Amino acid sequence: MGPIIIHVIALGALGLVLGGALGYVGKVFFVKEAENTTVIREVLPGINCGACGHPGCDGFAAAVAEGLAKTNECPVGGADLAERLAEIMGVEEAPAARLAAYVCCCGNGDVAKTYYAYDGIGDCNATYLLPGTGPKACTFSCIGHASCVAACPFDAIEIVNTIAVVDAEKCVACGLCIPICPKALIEIVPDAARVRVECHSTDRGPLVRDNCSGGCIGCKLCEKNCPHDAIHVNNNLARVDYEKCTLCGVCVEKCPTKVIKS
Repeated sequence: MGPIIIHVIALGALGLVLGGALGYVGKVFFVKEAENTTVIREVLPGINCGACGHPGCDGFAAAVAEGLAKTNECPVGGADLAERLAEIMGVEEAPAARLAAYVCCCGNGDVAKTYYAYDGIGDCNATYLLPGTGPKACTFSCIGHASCVAACPFDAIEIVNTIAVVDAEKCVACGLCIPICPKALIEIVPDAARVRVECHSTDRGPLVRDNCSGGCIGCKLCEKNCPHDAIHVNNNLARVDYEKCTLCGVCVEKCPTKVIKS
């Protein structure tokens, strides 16, 4: 018997041994799929956005079936899906509060200064690499070149007067627009809590005023006058605590630049 044939036989035997070992390991460590996983997966939206905190719809389906996730944690499916999943799992669970994306910028063409005209690639991430992170004077402002618009599968974002604006009625809070924005301007917030600080700048007040007449100047009038301790200025920027906010409107009234809207 020649050396080549011996090597072939040896490799074949080794393959059989390894195959048998893998089969045995597979049986030992096999994790049985929860009974409802397939049923749950079939009713999920299939966006695989990860907004539920799990690795795609498959991961969420498995977590719900195993009791590791609540039936109301898919923002894309909303109340209807939460009700359907609760029915499948035989539990009673109230729908989660509706969420929507929000662009923290009011720097449109009427209030924001621009340093130079730009007529290049219509992509925010490409424009972000230019001097000043784009043509607007405020380096925190929305570039407005529609990268988030292209990323939204629900047609819920449009560019209005050089800034991105979310249609809350269309938005399902999938979060796919968030990582696309190079300036991290997009947040997911409770849709019912309509008090919004339309700014993301942490520059000091005088510089904000120089760059954008509508920005937050960090004056703290909103913080000092809020009767519910629901808004605070940190690093020159006002932020709303939606768990405390009662929509009383005092901060909206007191804001000198009217950057807080309701």
